[in-house]
Amino acid sequence: MKSPKTLFSMGMMLGIAFLFSQCRRGNESDPQIPYNPTNAKLHIISIRDAARLTANFRQEKTVLSRQLRDSTFLDKNFNLPLAEKFNRDALAALLDQKGAKGMRIYLGEDKKGQIRLVLVAVNDKGNDITGSDGKLVRLTSNEANDAIALESGQRCPTLCSETGPID
Repeated sequence: MKSPKTLFSMGMMLGIAFLFSQCRRGNESDPQIPYNPTNAKLHIISIRDAARLTANFRQEKTVLSRQLRDSTFLDKNFNLPLAEKFNRDALAALLDQKGAKGMRIYLGEDKKGQIRLVLVAVNDKGNDITGSDGKLVRLTSNEANDAIALESGQRCPTLCSETGPID
């Protein structure tokens, strides 16, 4: 017969083995970043809106190149920020899209004429993710898709960092 000490040791080892067998690793090929959907919703826009913002910017850039003889043109027609801030939850929502390996930041122009940053997830090949399940579609497509982009960051100025070398 085994001693109580040996039985206790074997029981502990079996218990520990059982506990470790119950540990499950997440899907490492597609890890998710936890985020608060309510916080992220502040920044989420549709791909169509993202395309409109960036198209507005490209159009105004063309106009700018024709108007540079007027030194006041930029101040009158562009409201360029120094920076924009996005919350962690919005960035996590963007990067949690299937296939997202990074992000690209475009410049866009909103209805008020303010230049805005537009963030889009990119896949492992560096292509924008603009469609359902991470597939690539044209920004002008009429297909319904659930891809998201981010906009509506807090602009600086007015909401700037109080410290730091960047601003």
